[in-house]
Amino acid sequence: MREGFQGELDQLTADLNESGRLAASAVAEATRALVDWSVEAFEATVAAEAEVALRHAEIEQRVEQILARQAPVASDLRQVLASLHVNRSIERAAHNAARVAHLATPPPRGALVEEAVITDALRAMGERGSEMIRTALDAFERRDPSAPRILAVLDELVDRENKKIADTILTIDMSDPELRQWASRMLFAARWLERVGDHAVNVAERVGYMVTGRADDGPPGAS
Repeated sequence: MREGFQGELDQLTADLNESGRLAASAVAEATRALVDWSVEAFEATVAAEAEVALRHAEIEQRVEQILARQAPVASDLRQVLASLHVNRSIERAAHNAARVAHLATPPPRGALVEEAVITDALRAMGERGSEMIRTALDAFERRDPSAPRILAVLDELVDRENKKIADTILTIDMSDPELRQWASRMLFAARWLERVGDHAVNVAERVGYMVTGRADDGPPGAS
């Protein structure tokens, strides 16, 4: 009985890792769509988000079945509940990636210093966000209690790029309505990429609580 239950938990972890891989890919492709205006990258983002959404529903249903059949206790229960929250964070990260991709549009005029700063920062945020998802899911698989500290450091780097974008946009001459619209879209894109990092941090916090059972490592209900 226990062997079968452990097999279910292992399969759940494997499925979450695959969803995380798809979400990380969605973030990377969304960033490419945003800064390179790639139709191919846009379509890849949308496809990855759709697949993650499908897997999210299937995993959620499986978690409910495990809880109903197995009635896990203590550390096993923490793992099952963590899987439920990790699943949700992955789905949200992929959804935010799709939001980013839908904001893709070229700047309205020739290259400016401000535009280069913004697109470079967006690219860095996307690369870091994708890395954070992979790191968080790797920590989940390895049951690494140091995950919250590692992800907090990476998240701070994302926040710095987000602030750089906001500060740069404030220096742009907004008398040009097309430039103003483009800058606004990039500001929203930065916000969604920043949220990707937050969702990765949420995964890490769940890992910390799952392993240690301590409330300060990410108790159920943490945002």
